[in-house]
This record gives sequence, C-alpha cells and structure tokens, in this order.
Amino acid sequence: MTTLVTGATGLVGNALAHKLVARGDRVRALVRDPERAARILPASVERVAGDITDTASVRAAMHGVERVFHAAGVPEQWQRDETIFDRVNRQGTVNVLEAALAAKVRRVVYTSTMDVFAAPRGGTLVETSVDREPKHTAYERSKQDAEACAEKVRARGLEVVYVNPSAVYGPSPVHTSLNTLFIRFLNGKAPLCPPGGMPIVFIDGCADAHLAAMERGVPGERYLLADRHVTCRELLEEISRQAGGRRVPPNAPVWLMKTIATVSAPLARAFRFEPMVAPGQLEFLLWNVSCDTRKAEAALGFAPTPLETGVAKTITFLRGEKLVP
Repeated sequence: MTTLVTGATGLVGNALAHKLVARGDRVRALVRDPERAARILPASVERVAGDITDTASVRAAMHGVERVFHAAGVPEQWQRDETIFDRVNRQGTVNVLEAALAAKVRRVVYTSTMDVFAAPRGGTLVETSVDREPKHTAYERSKQDAEACAEKVRARGLEVVYVNPSAVYGPSPVHTSLNTLFIRFLNGKAPLCPPGGMPIVFIDGCADAHLAAMERGVPGERYLLADRHVTCRELLEEISRQAGGRRVPPNAPVWLMKTIATVSAPLARAFRFEPMVAPGQLEFLLWNVSCDTRKAEAALGFAPTPLETGVAKTITFLRGEKLVP
C-alpha cells in the first residue's frame, strides 16, 4: 500500500513522512525540489517531482496510491503577493482531491486549520462552528474556500477527513510562525513581546492525530488539535526558563503593534522586505481564542503535549541545527 504525502518538506508533512516510514509504510512524496527533499526525508521515500498547482504532476504522483495525506500549503505568514494563498491552498487542494478521486484513492486526510471556525475574541472554537462568513485575511479565506471545494469532491465519493490544527511548532525543516518566534527570541531579535495569545500544538501529537484520522476519522468530520492556549508572554517565559533565563522583553502595546502592522504592510510590498508583524498575524494573536479538543481526544486518541515538553524538544532541535545559541 502506497501513501502519498504532499507538503513532505514542510512542518506537518515532514513529520508524517518520518512517522510513516518508521512504522514500515511505503511512502511517496510530491516535492518541488527532489534534491532538497533527499536531504530531509528518509531515504526510502519515493520522491516525485511536481507541485500541487501543476495538475499533470499531481495526477502522475497519484498513480497506484491508496491513501493521501494532503499537508501542502502556504501557511499564514507574510506574502507580498496574496494571490498565492488561493492558488496553492484552494486550487492546489482541488487538484489533489480531483486526482485522488480519479485514481480511486481510498481516503484523504487534509490538513486544514483552526481558522475556518468562528468564535468571538477570547472565545472557544468547536468543530460545529464553521464560519460561513469570509474571514479577514487572504490566508484564512483560502482555507475556507479549500474546505468548501473539498466538500464538493467528497460529495462525489472521495473519503475526506479534515484535521484542523492550531499553531503548530516543533522540530521541522522549515521555520515559520511559532518556530520563528523561538529563533528570534533566543537570538535576541525580539525587542517586544507581542500582545494576545493562541492555542498551540506540538508537532509530534499533531502528526499522530493525522495518522489516527486516516484509520479512525469519519469522512466529512473535522478534528481540532491544540495542546493548550498560551499568551505570547507565557510562551516566551517558558522558552526563557528552558533556555537558561534569557530576559523576556516588555509587552508591546496593542496600539503600537497595530500602527506598525498597518504602516509596514504597504511598505513591505513596495520595498520587498518582511514586516515585523503582518496585519493578519496580529489579528490572529488578538483573536486570542482557545480550542475544544475533546472530539479529537475521544475519536483519535489525541494526547496534548505539555508545554514544557514541547518547548524543551524544540529548543534542543534548534540548537542542534545551530539556529539558536
């Protein structure tokens, strides 16, 4: 039985590929750069050159596949050209699912996001509260649209199970979002502590829940994953404690961060630099929601990772990669 992993050189997909190989599965990965992929994937993984935005390469990669983990996508981070979110996250997902349907794949587990759900600021997300209104950012809208398109393909006979992680962190060949915060803070490049907070999930538990979703998830169901909610200050304080007591910077006033985000976004597009904080990133932090994960715990056996454990493993990994002192 061959399992195809998209996004196998990214955070979630890479963890999945390693876990699948470790248990003896035959794994194929659709990758844009086979040479780079060879350095970060187990040697037994079959590497197929292609991209989820290229329908021909997706169809070729799907030949003889019985299961698919679709983890490829552009995560919520700064993108100068925001149309890439739709091209990759929505249309790329359509390409993968249409090819899977045509190839008579048994099941697809799709890595979505907690962002498709609705809750007020500081509220709690649950799987039944899918947001029917367009979200604030291009990233969020692309994930909403991807799920809507996936449901149309599922209605035609493809088994699709949705996994909706919160902010994922941990050992990874790429460093975005929370991993970037670790790196900036530990290298003394975080002058202020961002406001707000978020639910987070360590990569090991996140990947294990994906594997369980392939075996026990119900088609059409969504499963939220989060270890716990943390404020940005709580997270930096735990990183500081684990890393030897680096000083946590003062809290950034919300008005200041909003001003920086508003002013820097158009300048970053014009002069091609990455802003200190993008408007969408700040909005996510100020949303400051929690996740109810009882469904994933009951159905998938999801077990939250303690914060101190996840932080310690992440710091150890980043030090091993010589990314932090």
